[in-house]
Amino acid sequence: MQNLNLFALSGLLIVIVYLPLFVFIISKGKNKIARIYSLHILSVLIWGIGSILIGINTNQAAAIRIWRFSYFGVLFIPVFFQHTVLLVTKKFSPLYISFIYGQAIFFIINTLRNNMISETKLTFGSLYIFTTTPTYVISFIIWIAIVSIAHIQLILYYKSSFPQEKRQIRAFSLAGIGFLGGITNFFPPLGINVYPLGNFLIPIHSFIITYAIFKDQLLDIHLAFKRGIIYSTLISLISIIYLIIVVSIERVLQDIVGYHSTFTSIITAFIVGVLFFPLKNKIQYLTDKYFFKGSQAEIAEQNEQLRQEIAQSEKYKTLSTLATGIAHEVKNPLTAIKTFAEYLPHKLDDKEFLSKFADIVGNEVNRIDEMVHQLLDYGKPAPLSIKATNIHKLINNTINILNSKFIDQKINVTKNFDANNDLNLYIDPNQFRQALLNILLNAIEAMPNSGTLQIETKWSSENFEIIISDTGCGMPPDDLPQIFDPFFSKKDQGTGLGLSITQSLIENHKGIIEVKSAVGTGTEITIKLPRVHIIPTSPGREAD
Repeated sequence: MQNLNLFALSGLLIVIVYLPLFVFIISKGKNKIARIYSLHILSVLIWGIGSILIGINTNQAAAIRIWRFSYFGVLFIPVFFQHTVLLVTKKFSPLYISFIYGQAIFFIINTLRNNMISETKLTFGSLYIFTTTPTYVISFIIWIAIVSIAHIQLILYYKSSFPQEKRQIRAFSLAGIGFLGGITNFFPPLGINVYPLGNFLIPIHSFIITYAIFKDQLLDIHLAFKRGIIYSTLISLISIIYLIIVVSIERVLQDIVGYHSTFTSIITAFIVGVLFFPLKNKIQYLTDKYFFKGSQAEIAEQNEQLRQEIAQSEKYKTLSTLATGIAHEVKNPLTAIKTFAEYLPHKLDDKEFLSKFADIVGNEVNRIDEMVHQLLDYGKPAPLSIKATNIHKLINNTINILNSKFIDQKINVTKNFDANNDLNLYIDPNQFRQALLNILLNAIEAMPNSGTLQIETKWSSENFEIIISDTGCGMPPDDLPQIFDPFFSKKDQGTGLGLSITQSLIENHKGIIEVKSAVGTGTEITIKLPRVHIIPTSPGREAD
């Protein structure tokens, strides 16, 4: 069995926590800072592998080769960290960068030439530690200097940084705990007989960086994660640490007491296990508090409240558009009424004029009344209210509301309706109007500098279809599966709820909504309503 001492266990812990972090940053980090920092993580990982090999090594001749391999990683740990700090603080200095990389390469060459690490000796009864040379001492001093300069730069930059940057800089600065732990590994070769238990502090750096990536998007890594994954990962990590603690305690007890009893090992594992299991609830509590800012029930309640608030905000936005359009449309009947009113004093004896005046004013007042009722009905937070509704009239009224926007943006509107102009659908006119408004507003936003909007109604084998197509910017294929997801939006000021609400409104009517789109070509949205919505036209039942 290999000599799995404390030093080897510390190396194993380093590898366990740094390997997934390295893979994660490599796969998710897209900028230069992330790439350079991943090399820093790789350097620590190399040292972790070296720690395992050093700890389990029982051959004095092999110890030299293992130490040389390990020291390659050690030399570059501060170099890549300092490079990252220079990029973060925007204090990039080509001369200084050349120096820190140059010195690392210089000492690697000296390591290969046996000028850094000389003969080894057994220390602490379990580790083959090398004896130092003057060149090694110089490399250690420079190592300390680079680490210190990097942390000083972080502290100075912290004072003038933005709040989001401050949180990220704190994460980088707290990595100094790992460096402090790493310094203890230099002591034994320098003749300071202190067991390098500081190696156990190095993984703390990994935990801090991982937390900062999740919490503060460190390295510009934006990650959507699930609560269950966090729980599972933390519990797995604690389980690994638990195993390492059990093995470590057993080794220490064997050295101190001198026992070799399987029963005693089982009792030790059981005691540590009893202490470990209560940590599960604590892990869940801390995860909720620091990652999610609340329990699952609290977060669900907050999300529902937020969704309702944004949905209401989206409705107010549409209501504002509706009010603006109606205000514009009201001008036309008011102009007609005003014109006839001005002529009225001079036409009091003209019966034909008076008759015409009565008809026109009556019709225009009815138009105004109808539009005002549309606005009032839309603003009422009422449940689904099914009525017989002339669908073509509803579409025309919705188009008229947006007429000023079509004119301003030079959008040509074409209609190709089914031959039955009196077609009634059994729908909620207010909810359906909102769905149409959301679709039409998206089409208008997609054509800021002119275009064509076409609205078609037709029968298919089982459905009545409303097809709305535009010649706007279109959407990429990758976005199409997500456009109905709540809060998904590529617009600077978008809430991401417009199409989500529209889909919900259509589904309330047992219908479906389909989207086809291509970048640079435009978008086509089809609303399909089953035939059960179609009813015969009957006088007095038309709601809109």
